[in-house]
Amino acid sequence: MYIYSIIAITSLLITYLIARKWPKYRNIIITLNMIICTVYFIWRIGAIPINDGWLSLILGIVLYLAELFGITSFFIFQYMFFKKYHLKKQSLDDYKNQVLPFVDVLICTYNESLDILRMTMAAAADLDYPKDRFRVHILDDGRREELKVMCGQYDIDYITRDDNKGAKAGNINNALKVIQGDLFAVLDADMLPKPEFLQRTVGYFADRQVAFVQTPQVYYNQDMYQYNLHKPLPNEQDFFMREIQEARAAHNAVLHVGTNALFRKEYVLKIGGYPDWSITEDMAVGMMLQAAGYRSVFVNEELVYGLSATTFSELVKQRDRWCRGNLQVQKRHNPLFTKGLTFAQKIAYIDGTMYWFANIQKMIYISCPLIFLLFHTMILNAPLTELMAIYIPYFLGQILIFRVLLENTRSLLWAHYYEIVMAPHLVLSIIKEMFNIKVGFNVTAKDNVADHRYFQFAMVLPHIVMIVLTVLAWFVSYNSLINHQIIFGSFLINILWSIYNLLGMIIAFRVAWQKPIFRKMERMTAKNNIRVRILKDNKEYSASLADISGLGVGLLFDEDNNLAIGDLITIDFGDFQIPCQIIRHQKKKAAAHFDHATADQFKDLMKVFMDNIVPYYDVHVTQRYE
Repeated sequence: MYIYSIIAITSLLITYLIARKWPKYRNIIITLNMIICTVYFIWRIGAIPINDGWLSLILGIVLYLAELFGITSFFIFQYMFFKKYHLKKQSLDDYKNQVLPFVDVLICTYNESLDILRMTMAAAADLDYPKDRFRVHILDDGRREELKVMCGQYDIDYITRDDNKGAKAGNINNALKVIQGDLFAVLDADMLPKPEFLQRTVGYFADRQVAFVQTPQVYYNQDMYQYNLHKPLPNEQDFFMREIQEARAAHNAVLHVGTNALFRKEYVLKIGGYPDWSITEDMAVGMMLQAAGYRSVFVNEELVYGLSATTFSELVKQRDRWCRGNLQVQKRHNPLFTKGLTFAQKIAYIDGTMYWFANIQKMIYISCPLIFLLFHTMILNAPLTELMAIYIPYFLGQILIFRVLLENTRSLLWAHYYEIVMAPHLVLSIIKEMFNIKVGFNVTAKDNVADHRYFQFAMVLPHIVMIVLTVLAWFVSYNSLINHQIIFGSFLINILWSIYNLLGMIIAFRVAWQKPIFRKMERMTAKNNIRVRILKDNKEYSASLADISGLGVGLLFDEDNNLAIGDLITIDFGDFQIPCQIIRHQKKKAAAHFDHATADQFKDLMKVFMDNIVPYYDVHVTQRYE
């Protein structure tokens, strides 16, 4: 065992260094790690306690099956990355002398803030594409008269219907009866497309086999982990949106994520439109198009920026919907039995389902050390030295694979944290869906505001219970150890295991302490020295733009001034002017709120905003997190 351990660890480290220096050889460490996982899996059969009573046997088998599930999932994860995604960039020039396709841009909304919608409308109206070849439409399932009026101001079509049947899918299908374009883009209410969005995606449709082009969701605000932990973490969704999606794309298994995508309308209509039997119609429509033999393309560029869920409760609400919707698709169209999908596509979609069921696995991993420490029930039977000789290479391999494949977006430790934070809630989601417990559809709020810290007790209650049980287990097991009721090796393994789990519970506890959210809208720091003139009555002041949001700007004056809160001013950007009101003022700093900006003025402001928008965490310039 010791010789195996030394050889395995040495081989892993060597292949890791090779993969880091020459990424094209990363398949070597992937293959080696699969072998090490297989060795561990085979050895683990002999560690199931078969002579310690029926309860130990049952729990031992449950733990083994959970580990087998995890190993299988990790195998699939590595398999998806085995093939490198190579995308030949295409542009509008690929249409050559052909007429560019007409694009309908669909902005789906139900009850989102009009301030957020106005930003999306203004950004979509400014797309750098021939103005006579695209049209923007608001699809309003909230039937709001004030939104209809706003659409008129921005020269955007307003589409609604009498009921909300089929939710978002029904909303889009209703629009497909009206729009006349060759292609249609789907945007959520908070997703701001960059001017080049259509330029960088339409060209791929020159290939008649392409059914849809997906771009990642990129976020310009902080997610709940970044905000409440105040750590330089990647957005929690970057792992999937940037890494997993690219791996899936190599197998023509891109997951449509409900927004930031462009579709060929003809092919969507051929499959019967958006399926309205799932609350994740996005996943379903993408899979059905791929099963019909069409291509999906993933353009891994920052072309659309949106807002992350900012609170624990909103994140749980969002993931509950994603989880239940995914399971609905699996029940209706199980990928294993869906005709037309290739083997790799089936594996990719099964992997998506396994991701949600991994939350049950995580709860088993949390429970097992507590059961042993509290009740001395043997769940794994192996000498400590032998266990370490086999387990250390297995665990090291996972750490190194994460570093090779996902250096900028996820570490094994943070994957563990994220899973523990969400596992209790998503297990409940799985139970609700498997037993057909009806739950209302909820849209994730992106404009939460709070003027004080508050504790989201309901969200973290399961973790508090687990923390209490963990501490209790430590005391009980220590007493058992000194009374010689358990052996030190078993005690040590389970104590370390429970500490590892406790770290994730502490993260959950910390993010449940929600920091105040004072701003209704996210502000972008001005990247360049944007000079403006401030006009007040007959006076003029020189200033620089500090930041900008959809509601106002921050200003840095060149010198002291006599402006005061409540003053009405005009900000001259050179190309346009906009009326504002001072809402905060301190020496050379001020904040101003836009005061009755016209649609044209707001469009000009959004050009400035989009020129300065960046992801909250840019993996290209920020050092790797730990």
